[in-house]
Amino acid sequence: MITAMIASPVIGQQTIRAPLPDSIADAIERAAVIDPRTLDRLHSPLLREDLKITGAASCATSNCHAGPRPGLLDPTSKRSMEYQVWLENDPHSLSWRTICSEESIAMMRRLAILDGDQVINQEGFDNCLACHNSTQRFDEPRFAKTTGQDVNRFLREGVGCSGCHGPSEKWINTHFQAGWTPESATEDGFVEAGDLYVRARMCASCHVGDKDRDMNHDIIAAGHPALRYELATFHAWQPKHWRDAENADKATYEARLWLAGQVAAADASLALLETRAKKAHTVSEWPEFAAYNCASCHHNLGLDNDREGLTQRRPATAIYSQWNDAGLRWVIEYRMANGEAILKDDQLMAALNRVRNEMERRPRPDANEVAIASAAARAALADWFDGQPGVHERFHFRSDRLGLVIADAAGRAETFRSWESAVQFYLALVAARESWPGGWNGPMREVADQMQYGLQYPQMIDISRYAKRARARGPQANRTQITAMGIELASVFGPVSGEPMVIADVDNPMEIRRRLDQMIEEVMQDWTEARKIREQSNPLTEPATEPVTPDSPTKPPVRRPKTAEELLQELQQAPNETQDSDE
Repeated sequence: MITAMIASPVIGQQTIRAPLPDSIADAIERAAVIDPRTLDRLHSPLLREDLKITGAASCATSNCHAGPRPGLLDPTSKRSMEYQVWLENDPHSLSWRTICSEESIAMMRRLAILDGDQVINQEGFDNCLACHNSTQRFDEPRFAKTTGQDVNRFLREGVGCSGCHGPSEKWINTHFQAGWTPESATEDGFVEAGDLYVRARMCASCHVGDKDRDMNHDIIAAGHPALRYELATFHAWQPKHWRDAENADKATYEARLWLAGQVAAADASLALLETRAKKAHTVSEWPEFAAYNCASCHHNLGLDNDREGLTQRRPATAIYSQWNDAGLRWVIEYRMANGEAILKDDQLMAALNRVRNEMERRPRPDANEVAIASAAARAALADWFDGQPGVHERFHFRSDRLGLVIADAAGRAETFRSWESAVQFYLALVAARESWPGGWNGPMREVADQMQYGLQYPQMIDISRYAKRARARGPQANRTQITAMGIELASVFGPVSGEPMVIADVDNPMEIRRRLDQMIEEVMQDWTEARKIREQSNPLTEPATEPVTPDSPTKPPVRRPKTAEELLQELQQAPNETQDSDE
């Protein structure tokens, strides 16, 4: 804990300082880490260093979370077997074993963290522990307020309960009592993971990085897989020790997981970039190459294309990574294209563009400008999230709306600019599969599988190796092929318009451009004819805004997303009801 001091009156040339009361000192300490202008509040307990970590064993009694297995299988019984599911099935419980494996030890020796079996770089080792263990530092700076003695012991348990639910010192003896609510316990250190956006941001702290942990390029070069966080995918892979009751609404749940993941990934990546630029992460160098698209230098990690020539648009600089902000950009661009955007949308897009421009402006970006731009983008994201755009999307986002976002993105040049954004496009398609004609096993599945194989994106549950490229099913696709498949898949959701980017990766690029333009024109014609048929069959009804494919005219109507004006009117009339409603 920091030693906080307060200035007293000056006597001569000497300033007398006195210790602050503990409560004020704690507030200053937390304020130094938790930025109230940002989405830090979603996962703030994980950033605190003033609360004791009790460890998973403190939850593992038979009358608490280590009871018989029927606890989760029977929805009417009490919860009682979360510990067993975590211990036996959850890869997070294996993360301490992972960090002690021969492969990890070899990585730490390459990074000069270990010399033989001895830790010689404590900061580097602590950076590993931050994501691989409940006790995130070997010498945790947590002290009892009364005695000043260290209250923690080092726990070798992997990512246990406190790694996700927060340090339990203040709530472990109350969270089972009547009247206790997760929402009211955040100040006591509890992470309210029932909220999808809190859950998404909590996961992103490790699976993207954060202001107190950094999986950087040196670690990747030493052998660690690159971090490719996408919440809907990870959530499907995760063995669940909770009742996933929301999953019953298939048309809503996975799309909202996707959106929550995009917001969380953008915020976490900006927090990480800001900390790197301020050189507060002592394990990183500036510029940190992990913030860029890997294929900028490692060309075989991108699409199967000849490299773009150097132009005024593309100078000799690396491309800023699109993995963590592509999806959020698509949502904002769709709102702009459909007249839903307000000032907060424009401000957030401008802030994201400023970060990208600063990172791509020159081979060695100005660290101070990047730090300022990243901080401003985080504040703009929080403002968007709390404002009318974020409220509307959080409560009205469904697979059909995600489909419309995908259709809009398919016609934009940036969507298929890199392997990263192309894979994010594929993952968004999968998250919207409840709106596929025929569902997951319908006619779209074959093309979607071809796209996955062409991208060489792995389909596996081995989380420790999820970022490694799959090479077993066919050759890697080029940008033109991925663009064509993307347009074909997106056309079932809505009209695709725009001008896809095609690079000279074939002998006759103009012919490829002509064919892609023809595909878009055919999609637009199909949608125009479908709209006319609907209007003629029911001329008194307002044309539906949701996608209805021509080959499935009997598809039940889906609720129309409310406009920005309608939602703003609702918020003004009944703000409390809006927060409690899913409609």
